Amino acid sequence: MRKQMGAVGILLCGIAAGRAHAHGVVGQRSFIEPFITEDVNPKNEFVIARPEWDHARDGRTLSFGFGLEKKISDRFSLTLDSSWLDITPKPAAKPHASGFDNLGVTLKYAFFVDPVHEAIASIALESTAPTGTERVRVEQNASFKPFLLYGKGLNELPDALEYLRPFGVQGDAGFEIAIDRARTTTLAHNVAIEYSIPYLQQAVHDFGLAWPLSNFIGDAEFNFEHGVNGEEQGRSKVFVTPGFVYMDRWVELGVAGRFPLNQAANDELDWGVIFIVDLFIDDILPRTRWQPIGGMRPPTPMPGTAAS
Repeated sequence: MRKQMGAVGILLCGIAAGRAHAHGVVGQRSFIEPFITEDVNPKNEFVIARPEWDHARDGRTLSFGFGLEKKISDRFSLTLDSSWLDITPKPAAKPHASGFDNLGVTLKYAFFVDPVHEAIASIALESTAPTGTERVRVEQNASFKPFLLYGKGLNELPDALEYLRPFGVQGDAGFEIAIDRARTTTLAHNVAIEYSIPYLQQAVHDFGLAWPLSNFIGDAEFNFEHGVNGEEQGRSKVFVTPGFVYMDRWVELGVAGRFPLNQAANDELDWGVIFIVDLFIDDILPRTRWQPIGGMRPPTPMPGTAAS
């Protein structure tokens, strides 16, 4: 119990006064956990809640996502994730349904890390097992998705553009292939454009912004889906997810809107709101820094203090 209270105390202290950032560090850059886009960085984290409220023509969906990512080695991680779905259809005569989504399992490997240029690239394989509740209309077939992930900061811009250096980009692209008769295939590409106030303060110019503004990071994500094979073949959906997050050494808290940008996307979604509560467990519970390959690891260095 004392250890648990100590961990909670550390977390609360971090929220109250945390100025250090040790999540997804590449050089002087700390990349966030985006709302939709997959984070390029292998890491130890527990997404304790990712609530999302979606409003569409055929009803409303409330989901509570959660996931755990654990490093196997410095550059390799395993993620397990799922969500609880609550669906209220239109018209009201249709039955209300709730239950679990399918289980997702992702292996991620960072094959390129360049701290000097704030650049990182990873490959990943995501597989989905049909473990969800059938009444919430989850996919009844397993699927897999090999994809490429990337991240880059704009630290190389000239001095005349120094206030653009806090911008960074993360993205992922890959084919999601269902193991069904139609071999339903979707090309998905997500891009997250981030502007980091902590980076502005620490690496460009210190404006003396007080907490919590000094820990805010703006995030605008563009999400693309294109049907390659199956019922959605030839249809492209484009969404935008603008929001912001608060991030310190222990936690990331964020909120974003979700909106369609073309008719095909609007057929699926009118609007939505998504939140994230992400705990960086390797700093909250130091023993979780142990890795099967490499053993116990030291704390993640602060941005700019060591190579990632």
